[in-house]
Amino acid sequence: MRRSLRLSPLLVLAAAALIACGGNPPPQTGPQVNEDSLAAARRDSAARADSIARAREREAAASKLCDRALAAVTAGNYDQARSLYQQARSQYAGTQCGDRAGAELERLSAIETVAQRVHFEFDKSRITDEAAKVLQQKAEVLREYPQFQIQIQGNCDERGSNEYNLALGQRRAASARQYLVSLGISPDRLSTLSYGEERPIAEGHDEQAWAMNRRDDFVIQNLAQTIRSQ
Repeated sequence: MRRSLRLSPLLVLAAAALIACGGNPPPQTGPQVNEDSLAAARRDSAARADSIARAREREAAASKLCDRALAAVTAGNYDQARSLYQQARSQYAGTQCGDRAGAELERLSAIETVAQRVHFEFDKSRITDEAAKVLQQKAEVLREYPQFQIQIQGNCDERGSNEYNLALGQRRAASARQYLVSLGISPDRLSTLSYGEERPIAEGHDEQAWAMNRRDDFVIQNLAQTIRSQ
C-alpha cells in the first residue's frame, strides 16, 4: 500500500519564491562614481601642469637675461649689464636669476670701481691727490673681493719716443701698484704692464686729449671665471 507524499504549505511557498527569483541572490551594488568630483580632479591636475610649465618658462627667460648680463660685464658693457640685471630683478622675482640680481648689481658696482682710471701729470708718474682717492676706493673693493686679480696698465700721451713712453708707462703702473700695496693689498694680486703711447683713448693733438691718455688702466684678469663661479 503506497503512502502519498504530502508537502508542507511552508515548503511550497519557499520553493515558489525561489523559482520566482530565478534561483539567484539579489545583485550587490558598488560605490557610485561622482562625475563632478572626477571632473574637478582633472581640472586641478591640468592647472598644476600649466603652473609648472609657466614657472619653467619664466626660469628659462630669466636665465637668458643673466647670461646676457654676464656677457656684457665680461665685455665691459657695464650700462647694458646693469639694465639687464634690473630687468631680471623687476620682472622675474622668484627665479634664480631674479633673486640674485641685487647681489650682481652690487658686484657690478665693485667691478666699475676697480676699472676706474687714474691720470697723471705730464711726464710724471707720481700719484696725485685725486688719483689717491680713486686708489683708496679700489683698495676697499679689493679687500671685499679677494678673488680679483688685477693688471695695472700704464699709458702715455703721444709726445716723446716710443722707448721713453714705454718706460714712463711702466713707472706709472708701478706707482699705482705700490700705492695699493701700501693700503694692504697683496702684491701677488697686482701685476703691471706698459703700453706706452700705443693705446690712446682720446684722439687729438692737444692738452685735453693728452691729459686723457696719461693714465693707468685697471683690468680684472680673472673676471670671467670669477663672475661665472658665483
